[in-house]
Amino acid sequence: MNLVRHTLFIYFSSIVLLLGVGACSSPQGVQGSNLAYLYNPKELALKANYVVVHQNDSVSQLHYRFNSSDLLYVRNNETGRYEANFNLTYRVLKSSNSVSYSDSNSFSFVDEVSQPPQKVISGYFNFKTDDSQLKDQAGLLVIELQDLKRKVGYQSFKRFSKKSLNQRQYFRLTDTANRLLYEPHLPVGVPFKLAHDVLEPKSFYVSFYERDFPVALPPYSSKKPSTFELKPDTTYKVDANATLNLPQKGFYHIRLDTSQWEGFTLYSFYREFPYIANFENLAPPLRYLTTAKEYAQVEAALANPLEAKKLVDRFWLERAGSQERSKSLIKSYYQRVEEANRLFTSFMEGWKTDRGIIYTIYGPPNIVYHSEGGESWVYGSESSSLSYYFNFEKIANPFTDNDYELNRSPQYRYGWGQAIEAWRNGHIYNSKDIRREQDAQDQQLQYRNRNPYWY
Repeated sequence: MNLVRHTLFIYFSSIVLLLGVGACSSPQGVQGSNLAYLYNPKELALKANYVVVHQNDSVSQLHYRFNSSDLLYVRNNETGRYEANFNLTYRVLKSSNSVSYSDSNSFSFVDEVSQPPQKVISGYFNFKTDDSQLKDQAGLLVIELQDLKRKVGYQSFKRFSKKSLNQRQYFRLTDTANRLLYEPHLPVGVPFKLAHDVLEPKSFYVSFYERDFPVALPPYSSKKPSTFELKPDTTYKVDANATLNLPQKGFYHIRLDTSQWEGFTLYSFYREFPYIANFENLAPPLRYLTTAKEYAQVEAALANPLEAKKLVDRFWLERAGSQERSKSLIKSYYQRVEEANRLFTSFMEGWKTDRGIIYTIYGPPNIVYHSEGGESWVYGSESSSLSYYFNFEKIANPFTDNDYELNRSPQYRYGWGQAIEAWRNGHIYNSKDIRREQDAQDQQLQYRNRNPYWY
């Protein structure tokens, strides 16, 4: 795969950098904005990955990566070559409800090629984080990526913290060729390097956790989620300059010393993660749709992947009634599972989390509000009494910044039952079903409240 790399100071190949200083307007606080598009792959044409790495107490780097296939390449009539233009803008906020920013900038790029390419476009730029308030609390980086040919753009958000040099964003994860790795999950045995961008430690302490986390409970459940044991299975010391690898599945918390919990965490689930690529990956997400008896049969067959695949296929075929419909159900359901893995993975696979279970069953929400303390999701029209509201509380977790817990309630039982019944009847349940229910209720209400006529 071809890589195009560029920074603020250098350009490679056909990428030309045009720097525009101070090209930002006054931002609005993101806390009251609907961010649902970030969770809906059909609405997000430009899917970029971002990683923050702190350089010192006043400067940080934002690394970005996206596929060239997400850009529109148009032939230049004068040169006969194809061009794509994109723009990156950032603003550094003190928090998600802040309307003032301490730093901002905008950068424009041109990619000129003989044929529309299939490559990864990646690079980085520095931004200032020397505001005293940013050292006392988590800041927020607002990034907007725009395809100037297609005239579309999307905002993304990266939290960052500089409270301690032990914090995860001071670490840099790379492959053996020193190329930045954007995801903190790696297959077993794959070599990597880890460095601290400010300190030069001689060694790291690695704490290993082997856990079989249960799937998320239904939203109406009154049971308490399983508690997590902070004590690791084992802790060992490694050379900070050595090439490392993860010897077995689980997660690995890497620290400068064992007197504090802050550090960098890596996860190893299975080689193809976040994708559902093998027979054995198909069965576990079925737990949300099956009875205890049905899932016990599937679980018993997991030792034999082919037998498990037969049971999974039979489940979907019985639900759908035809091979063609069955394929459609399978595709939709497991696409949601994969998207949940991409969006919500923490120390467990994303589909197993509280946001993951809601996303898998209901699909992308219509409205997402994000705050310092959590997220609120709305399915359906916000003004309707039939809307489904899910509130997730952000959990302070030394291993991840992506841990959220659902505020469960018995009130969810009826709506959850409707959604599960729809799936089991061969219907792909989503927010459109909720809106149809709302429209039907509104029509009945209008009928009851209409003016009486004498005929």
